[in-house]
Amino acid sequence: MILDIRQGHATERMTERKISRQDIENAIRNHRQVVNDPSKPSVTYIGPGVNGRTLKVFTLPPGYVNEQTPVIIKSAAWKGTP
Repeated sequence: MILDIRQGHATERMTERKISRQDIENAIRNHRQVVNDPSKPSVTYIGPGVNGRTLKVFTLPPGYVNEQTPVIIKSAAWKGTP
């Protein structure tokens, strides 16, 4: 999977919330729910991090298409975190 993690907001939030690239990949690959929000625009994947904790990953549309198409990550947060 090709992750394009936006410098600035996304990397700052990942660092402060202790979220790794592996957490992001695992949550997208094993997501339980996908929420499309055209008003933002964003596609949110809700799935487990590598530790099993529920992670929300916010991407630019179209989100995950296939292994060769970059997924642009806007932000990420553990469920229950603002």
